[in-house]
Amino acid sequence: MLAYLLIVCVSFYIVSATLIRLVGEYLFNQKANDELYAAISLAAQAEAPLAARDGEALYALADRNSDDYSRVLVLDLYGVAQADSQSEMNGVRMSRREVATALNQGKADYGYYFVGDQSPTLLTGALTGNMISLYAAPIGREELMGVLVYLTRSEEAYRSLMTIQTKMLAWLGLVTVAVTLMSLFVSRWFTRPISELNEGIVEMANGDFSNRVKVRGKNEFAQLATAFNTMCDRLESLDKARNQFVSNASHELKTPLSTMKILIETLMYQDPMDPDMTREFLTDINKEIDRLNSVIGDLLTLVSIDGGEKPLDARPISVAELLSENMRRLQPLARERGIEMTLSVREQAVVNGDANRLTQVFYNLMDNAIKYTGRGGSVRVELSKKDRRAIVKVIDTGIGIPKEDQLHVFDRFYRVDKARSRETGGTGLGLSIVKQIVLLHGGHVGVVSEENKGSTFTVDLPEA
Repeated sequence: MLAYLLIVCVSFYIVSATLIRLVGEYLFNQKANDELYAAISLAAQAEAPLAARDGEALYALADRNSDDYSRVLVLDLYGVAQADSQSEMNGVRMSRREVATALNQGKADYGYYFVGDQSPTLLTGALTGNMISLYAAPIGREELMGVLVYLTRSEEAYRSLMTIQTKMLAWLGLVTVAVTLMSLFVSRWFTRPISELNEGIVEMANGDFSNRVKVRGKNEFAQLATAFNTMCDRLESLDKARNQFVSNASHELKTPLSTMKILIETLMYQDPMDPDMTREFLTDINKEIDRLNSVIGDLLTLVSIDGGEKPLDARPISVAELLSENMRRLQPLARERGIEMTLSVREQAVVNGDANRLTQVFYNLMDNAIKYTGRGGSVRVELSKKDRRAIVKVIDTGIGIPKEDQLHVFDRFYRVDKARSRETGGTGLGLSIVKQIVLLHGGHVGVVSEENKGSTFTVDLPEA
């Protein structure tokens, strides 16, 4: 606000001062040119009477060309007044710069004087006023004979200039007040969203991601407020996801540890048990250890993917070969469960990706399909292409996923049926890993499912 105010006031002052100077120069120069011409004309008329030493003619000339606002004097070569229209300075020597210039250099000159300057006698009488003009023109075209002095009042021009200056100062004051008020309004209008945004940033720095900034209008501040609110939404979502992840991870790690602790304490503090019972307990402990290792392994995988610790070893890969390899690995499990498993390659596709990680994606999807499909069901894997993208579908006839759960199946530690998931050995991280790996390859993964009819997981990857 102060910067705007200073710029406007300085600019207005410069314009005002320049305008006053230009107007003053115009007023006084125009007046000076006209009156200097009049003085030179009178000097030409006074040449003959002065040469003839005709005092009456000189006085008549001076009296005829003077009034209450002007005065005419005729001086000789010594600057002594020979005729004065007011008859006050006859015989008095006049020592003024303009007179000296006319006598010594033979050219006309003029100047301005305020009442009371230097010689009160010269500036009194009918010529009293704020300012007078003095014009001195040499007399004699071939030989200098004297000087004609023409005095006029410049009060009107001076007052006009002062009036303009006063009005300019008044306008400067009005503009200053107006600019101050406008600056206060504009600065408040500009700084209000910035202040709100700053308050939101402070709240965010303190860990509160629920604060939102009001979006006003459609200007740059509105865009900034919208971006800030979007960032808050994402940070709040990430914060909730982090807290949920920590809670779920703690629960998943604590459950097998608690189970192992109970089993081990039973072995330690109970009377000697039957060897078969002891073996059963140890088998359960071994399963819990495997489960714990599985959770930790999946967590490390997610951390590695999120942190970008292991960059993709990207190279051209045949998707059909990758799917066939996973089919061979999982066929024994499918036959054991009485599930028919088939692969349909409609079109060959090559993608640029990391073979190990893409193997993890397809193996996980196929393994889940087998685990959640009952005996006598089927799992079909299809490969096709569309718009230079490889489309892989894993279709099963299993238990399906409720509609309200389909949006969350890729969340970490999310289980549709927790009891059944633990029975099948799931950690709740498999599909999260699938999603992260697919995103790393520039692809997308989604699911369409209907309860008791089956699910279809679709992965599309850009072709190489």
